[in-house]
Amino acid sequence: MSTLLLEGLKRIISERRAEGAAEEIIINALKEELHYAVLGFLYNKKTYSHLTMYGGTLLRIAYGLPRMSIDLDFQTDQKIDLKKLGEDLAEHFKGNHGTMITVKEKAERLTGTDNLFINFPNLLGDLGVKRKNGLMSILKIRVDINIFPHIRDFAMETLPVTWGNSVFSIRIYPLPTLMASKIAAVLLRTKRGIGEGIANCKPRDIYDLMWYMERKTVPDVEYLKAIFEKSGKPFEARNVIEVFDILQRRVANLDDALFKHDLAPLFYDPIQYDAWHAGGGWRERFVQLRNAYALHRVKTLKAIFSAKDFSSGNRHLRYIFSTEEPGVDVLFTCILTEYWYTFSDMKIGNEHRRRDLVYTIPGATDLDHSYIGLFYTKIEDYLKRNDHVVLQTKLETKIIRASAENLHVKTQVFLDRRLLVKERFEDLL
Repeated sequence: MSTLLLEGLKRIISERRAEGAAEEIIINALKEELHYAVLGFLYNKKTYSHLTMYGGTLLRIAYGLPRMSIDLDFQTDQKIDLKKLGEDLAEHFKGNHGTMITVKEKAERLTGTDNLFINFPNLLGDLGVKRKNGLMSILKIRVDINIFPHIRDFAMETLPVTWGNSVFSIRIYPLPTLMASKIAAVLLRTKRGIGEGIANCKPRDIYDLMWYMERKTVPDVEYLKAIFEKSGKPFEARNVIEVFDILQRRVANLDDALFKHDLAPLFYDPIQYDAWHAGGGWRERFVQLRNAYALHRVKTLKAIFSAKDFSSGNRHLRYIFSTEEPGVDVLFTCILTEYWYTFSDMKIGNEHRRRDLVYTIPGATDLDHSYIGLFYTKIEDYLKRNDHVVLQTKLETKIIRASAENLHVKTQVFLDRRLLVKERFEDLL
């Protein structure tokens, strides 16, 4: 094994043992490190760089999800040659990391998700790590690749990653779409064994779902509709509130005992799990988080404003709508960098201007009116698709940039002119 990878794995073992971590936790930590080696290979090879990553491991890498994650999950609309992928991975690990792996493929025609199992036969023995039964075993990483024909209908972001001497960019969904994928997992999973029990959703999925809810993330309902359509099952929710109602019914009777088996091993510190689970108190927190999403039904446009932040040069387009609640308005804000106003190859045309809108902005240019019209069309479409229901009184896009230099993916999004016109409003949040 290469010195760099080997030293990294040894360091993880030393640090976790110093913390008193169990061997099972250490094995999961080693998997997390090896995830980077797999991802570096996939996203630096053109054949596989179209894969869109989602799931718990992505949340850990991109957003610091405070639990461990042991699988790698991807979506694509292109069929992957699993045998060739396995051969390429084996060649990569042998040539670049000096370690032998074996790969087992499993194609799932019914679910549309293919599985790849990457086995490291000698790794745990070489590192002196044993399972809790005292026996050596094989470290395995599972890779799931889901075929999703509608993937091009949804926005993408890129997440730059540096791991040792390797630099790569992961293709990912925005948070609203990621949350929708987690909701789909909760609602569409079939009954399965978890430890000695049976459940129709994984406790770890409930944990992740509540992580989104704590951040008031609004799930992408269009993505949910597409996933349900693919599964051949009806999607009954008209808006986000009804989605949460269905979720609440789904998770209400989940056996607390299953959490100990499925979720507890994914925390470095057992105290973190105990504090989160709190003797089944997660149910009350779920209801509290759901109720924290305030329901507002949007009615009519009241005003439009455009302002320039002179410290950054960013333009803020603000749209104020009334709601059915007296005295309660909803504010939509779209933020563009100065690039969209400065460079001719970024500017959009007059065809996006909405001449049916009535507003007055002193000094507004034709380009201002075009951007105002473009984003109003996006907001209008968003409201129609969500039954005119929103869950916040303020919805603000990320800073929409025309340059990827020093991009901060949590607060900024990089688009070209074509994507600026194409992307839906929720994909910019």
